[in-house]
Amino acid sequence: MKVTHPTTVLGIFLLTGFALRFISFFPTVIDHDESTYIVIADLLMKGYTYQVDFIDTKPIGIFLVFAALQELFGNSIMMLRAVATAVIALTSFFLYKAKRQNGSSHSAALAAGIIYIFLNSIYTRYGVSPNTETYFNLFTAIALWLYFSKGEWWKYGLAGLSLGVGFILKYVVLFDGVAFGLFLLWLAYREEYEWKKAWLNSILMAGLAALPFLLVLGYYYNAAYLEDFWFHTFVVSGRYPSSKGGLHYLEFFFQFFLRYLPVTVFFILALWSKQVSRPTKQFGIFWSLFVLMAVLIPGNSYGHYFIQFMLPFSFLAGSFFEIEKEYLPRWIRWIRQARIGYSLLGLLFVAHLFFQKKDYLDHQDYQLEAANYLNTHLEEGDRIYMAEDHIVYHLTDQVPLTKYVHPSLFWEEKHIKALEMPLEEEINRIKTAKPRYLIFRLPYEDLKDDRFDSFRENYYHPVDTIGDDFIIILERNTES
Repeated sequence: MKVTHPTTVLGIFLLTGFALRFISFFPTVIDHDESTYIVIADLLMKGYTYQVDFIDTKPIGIFLVFAALQELFGNSIMMLRAVATAVIALTSFFLYKAKRQNGSSHSAALAAGIIYIFLNSIYTRYGVSPNTETYFNLFTAIALWLYFSKGEWWKYGLAGLSLGVGFILKYVVLFDGVAFGLFLLWLAYREEYEWKKAWLNSILMAGLAALPFLLVLGYYYNAAYLEDFWFHTFVVSGRYPSSKGGLHYLEFFFQFFLRYLPVTVFFILALWSKQVSRPTKQFGIFWSLFVLMAVLIPGNSYGHYFIQFMLPFSFLAGSFFEIEKEYLPRWIRWIRQARIGYSLLGLLFVAHLFFQKKDYLDHQDYQLEAANYLNTHLEEGDRIYMAEDHIVYHLTDQVPLTKYVHPSLFWEEKHIKALEMPLEEEINRIKTAKPRYLIFRLPYEDLKDDRFDSFRENYYHPVDTIGDDFIIILERNTES
């Protein structure tokens, strides 16, 4: 007997997520983007203003989310990873609910949710490390569930509002929203939906989707920081044009589909099968194409961009499990035999735990060791400067000495130019603060910049190295 009670389904998703991701809770750093969200969230909680006092290239929403999570659950990185896992499970749950609303069977909807969790839990840069997509996908999934709850106009409004919350986490949610709205118009064009309702519901979604961003604009306008916000949010982002060739896009595109075999096969067969309803396939194709544009247009090979695509990918791949076995090609039918399917899942799970242990537990935690040393020696009023590994600011409750928290913004020429960074002013801010400790990675040449060479040599001496000379801690000379 199939158990379809919502609480049971949510429990299955939570157990799956925690079983697959538990080992990833332990390392201090999986990806430096997550470190940036945590550190800037700390600063927001201390009363600083984002895009004015401290600067990054991401929308403000993700930092507000991390600040709220730290307020609710504390500063533990392990706890934040656990919350991210719960967010992924909730996203799967609303994906399940949306598929059920759209007419899919329990098996297909459950499979879609399980697939989404697996996709997010296998590769470090494709979901294991929490990123903006981890969180905004939850709001997209909620919007999808409301969108398929057809009939009441207000549900389309709430769907738009949910997309709007996702939008201020990362602006690429616009592509999900456009897909949802245009699909209603497509149905009206096909005479499967009333034109008047299609337009009204699309406009309602768009209007309420704009509301969260308008509130953000209102905040910066009232604080007299609208110019700073606009520059760092839109002007800077427009200065990163993609110059990649077509081969780059093809490689990035196919790399995802090859990584996630056999789910890619499920996705293709769901599109091919006549047993999957035409509206489901049409919507899945529509949504997938728009989200793929969001992934590919920036021209960067960042795996976490594909997390956004994992929602429509799972939505369609789950429908493979409502195709009756006799309608499947012979070469794939074996995977639908419970004994074989569950055995393969078990093997995948064991292999997954082995590789996660190897990647996340068997390596030295350099950042935590550096923080432990500093916490032992720091006195009231002492300051530190981290050239890299900025999560140490969080672990030592320190405020960064430069506005540009993510190290790449401060050290890479393309960011310095795009941000119109007053580099000498930022360097002097650090030097004038006379930090007690400087923390660098070795060799120094890896930074490809000698801006602190003489400063280190004249005023600091090494006091500890961590990880076979991976990180060096320098202390200011007492006479200086």
